[in-house]
Amino acid sequence: MHWLSLALVLTIPLTAAAPEPPDEYRVKAAFLFNFARFVEWPPEAFTGPYAPLVLCVLGEDPFGRALDEAVADKKIDGRAIAVRRFSDARQSKGCRMLFVAPSERRRTLSVLEALDEPGLLTVGESDSPTAEGLVIIFTLEAGKVRFVINVAVAEREKLHVSSRLLSLAATLKR
Repeated sequence: MHWLSLALVLTIPLTAAAPEPPDEYRVKAAFLFNFARFVEWPPEAFTGPYAPLVLCVLGEDPFGRALDEAVADKKIDGRAIAVRRFSDARQSKGCRMLFVAPSERRRTLSVLEALDEPGLLTVGESDSPTAEGLVIIFTLEAGKVRFVINVAVAEREKLHVSSRLLSLAATLKR
């Protein structure tokens, strides 16, 4: 059932004629929540069985309230979800999911190299599905939000990505 809701999000066009079409970052916020539901972190990534899943935004936040609304009062595997925002990658300690904002796009590789914490699900954006270093890369195709999963980076981070999520990716990098 959960994979069905994720599949439905994939089909929402950004330029739909429906009343109040979702904007790009509202869709991406929903994706981030669903990514967290379909990824397993290594046990050592958390300080305890009920430690929160901390979702971080590095750089200028493009989500506004959409990200907070997408995760409000929700839990994943008994873990509350906390959202943090910061402008310096050195503040990322404790993050389990890191969205690298477009404002940091040019520095993505250097930011990722500076992070030294295993079990980090990194997500960002690119016009090219071959962007390096991120686990998940958002792209836009025909006005729809799509994503690429870099399986090799996920494995390096000791993340287990559900086969359901892998099957929904526009592209898989190995």
